[in-house]
Amino acid sequence: MDNSKLVKDTVAFLEERKAEDIVVVDVKDRTPFTDYYILVTAPNMRAAGAYAELLEDFFESRVEDLHKPEGEPESGWILVDAGELVVHIFTAIKRVELNLEELLEKRRNS
Repeated sequence: MDNSKLVKDTVAFLEERKAEDIVVVDVKDRTPFTDYYILVTAPNMRAAGAYAELLEDFFESRVEDLHKPEGEPESGWILVDAGELVVHIFTAIKRVELNLEELLEKRRNS
């Protein structure tokens, strides 16, 4: 599947499930192991775990290089690695605490 189509389909999938603050970051020029990050906020820890499970099922028939999700809902951050696309699922508190968007922006500008 075309990566840009996979990104669009993934964002639509997350929007349908009421994920919040979805941000797509093109990291092709910044990392050798993936093309896109999708950052998303889950309303609570239970939803974060559910999003990870649902994404795993969603990607299963769409990507060849799917890895098991990393992290636990209780940590506030779960990573779903679908090869050329990595989804970071955060709780609101953990997203603010880690501030991945700012780190990525700083790296882009350096």
